[in-house]
Amino acid sequence: MTTPFEAATDIFEAAHPILKIHGFGGSRWCRDVASGSRIGPWLEASYSILDEKAWKSKGPCLYLVRGDDKRIRYVGISRNGVKHRWRLSPALDAETKRPLAKRQLFHSQCWKHMELEYQNAPGVQFEVRFIGGESLARVLSKTEGPLRGFLPLADDHEGLTSAVERWLCNNKSKDLVSWNSAMTGKGK
Repeated sequence: MTTPFEAATDIFEAAHPILKIHGFGGSRWCRDVASGSRIGPWLEASYSILDEKAWKSKGPCLYLVRGDDKRIRYVGISRNGVKHRWRLSPALDAETKRPLAKRQLFHSQCWKHMELEYQNAPGVQFEVRFIGGESLARVLSKTEGPLRGFLPLADDHEGLTSAVERWLCNNKSKDLVSWNSAMTGKGK
């Protein structure tokens, strides 16, 4: 039987690479928004959008964040495509509050965890991949274990991606969705 980590790794390997986060540094910035708890300040990231067309695609998807140590840190879903969760945010210099020329990459749940890992292990890199419902159903049809039970949802892409995300988060470990655990406080 496939373990949750093996299942997540199979999904990650089948998913489409969309972002590579090479590191953090430079100046601190704040989001240029009126209010909220996720304003910053944040460290600037060095990143690459690996596929512009995929970045702009719409529709429900599951996305996974993996470090270069092969541990899958975070699993999330979006109803409208990856760029609606991984935003290029208007930004202000954290100290001067002057607008920055370049928008900054930001993910509200992952950012503080990525910064912390980078501070503890400079040089760590992260890759973000996404997979839509149709491709996810193909991966699940090849797995052994409980994830096959979600195949009846194959025609409901949003339902399928949501169910798989929930299952992975409920079966977390130190190598699987540790950031999801840190956010909910429900680590195993």
